[in-house]
Order: sequence, then structure tokens, then C-alpha cells
Amino acid sequence: MIIDIDDLIWDGYNSEHIKKHDVIQSEIYQACREQLKILLVKKGRILLIGKSKKKRLLSIVLDLIKNNDYYVVSARDSSRIERRLINEKNNKK
Repeated sequence: MIIDIDDLIWDGYNSEHIKKHDVIQSEIYQACREQLKILLVKKGRILLIGKSKKKRLLSIVLDLIKNNDYYVVSARDSSRIERRLINEKNNKK
């Protein structure tokens, strides 16, 4: 499954929060264009696993605001379990 994203919504909170995980906004935009896996998580949010231009696997939590506009709740390096999901998906091809 791939989701259409028209815009990512930023504010002071989420901009500062992703810095704690050593992620920058441009990497998030890149990973959203290189979607590898989409999961529904708590509170109806979406966990998007994508790849940056530097091949960094990122897990991004998004909250749908309206239409295809999403608020970035968090972004971090993908966990071992999340990377395994990607590897399993690629091995099925």
C-alpha cells in the first residue's frame, strides 16, 4: 500500500522533536517519496517506513489532518523489527 501525500505539516514541536532523533525535514520528504511499508498504528495514525537518498531507513508517524495533508508526529531510524518487515517484503518479490 502507498499513501498519497500532498503536504507535510510542521510546527515548532515536531520540528524540534525530530532533531532529537537526528532526522532532518529533507530526509522525511525523501522517505515519503520512497515508501516501502505502510502500517496503521495507535490513534488511527500511520507508520510509514521509507528510504532517504542516503539509503537511511526511517520510520515516520503521520496523522491525517485533511485530504492528503499529514502532520509529522515523529521520525526516527527504523527499528530492527521494522527493517525485518522491509526485508521480508523484498524477499517475497
